[in-house]
Amino acid sequence: MKKLASKIFKSILGLEIILAIFILICVIFGTYDIFSYYIKGIYVNTPPYTYDLFNDLLGHVLLLVIGLELSGMLIRHTPGSVIEILLFAIARKILIYSQYTYEYLLGVAAVAAIFAIRKYLFVARISEIEGIALSAATSVKEVNRIMGSNIPLGIANSLGGLVAHLSNEYGEKLGIGKEYKISDVNLEVVDYADGIIKRVKVEKLNSEHE
Repeated sequence: MKKLASKIFKSILGLEIILAIFILICVIFGTYDIFSYYIKGIYVNTPPYTYDLFNDLLGHVLLLVIGLELSGMLIRHTPGSVIEILLFAIARKILIYSQYTYEYLLGVAAVAAIFAIRKYLFVARISEIEGIALSAATSVKEVNRIMGSNIPLGIANSLGGLVAHLSNEYGEKLGIGKEYKISDVNLEVVDYADGIIKRVKVEKLNSEHE
């Protein structure tokens, strides 16, 4: 049953990568539109119309940036990516579509609220709800920050290196579905191919597991 769950989870990750690639393709076409339409329009139109055109250009560029961040979120699977997307979306709303003072104030308040959530609630909520899949290249220090965990820093620099170390220590062969416990977290290999660990699910252990 656990192997089936790992295969399903891996399939989901694969579909997310495909969606991320599709978004990147759309961003590339959107970038072409900037040069083919907006840039040419600036030289053709008179100043009053140029202002509106440039305003649309900024909105288009920020939308493309949001698309890039969304693509990165689908690949990285880190809550910080969601925060970045929200910040860009709010910035786009404030800079392009806000007309009244109260709209700017609400936008600034929303940005402040996001930073407050990021600082005071972000880690605790992640560690209490469920584990998350992280790139094997994620540093152990970053894993501790995201999960609120206490993994020793002297064993390995990256999450993948830590799993490889634990696998050698236990004398086990690496593969999808392999789990290793260290400190207050459980590490599960969810993406492994050609002898390379690509993604690891990190789950904070509660007191009962510990």
